[in-house]
Amino acid sequence: MLKTFALKDILEREFIPFTVALIVAQLYFKWGSFALELVGFIFTWLVLGFVAQLILSAFRK
Repeated sequence: MLKTFALKDILEREFIPFTVALIVAQLYFKWGSFALELVGFIFTWLVLGFVAQLILSAFRK
């Protein structure tokens, strides 16, 4: 079953992982290809979002 998330919920959940991934991509991803850097940024964002969800769910229990 799919849940509907409000924009506020999405922003609260993804703002910090997005910001950290953007900073990491700007500082460390210098691969000379926009596509590679974009894939690296998206992968970093997904991993950080997953880790943030694990941490939040551990605190909520």
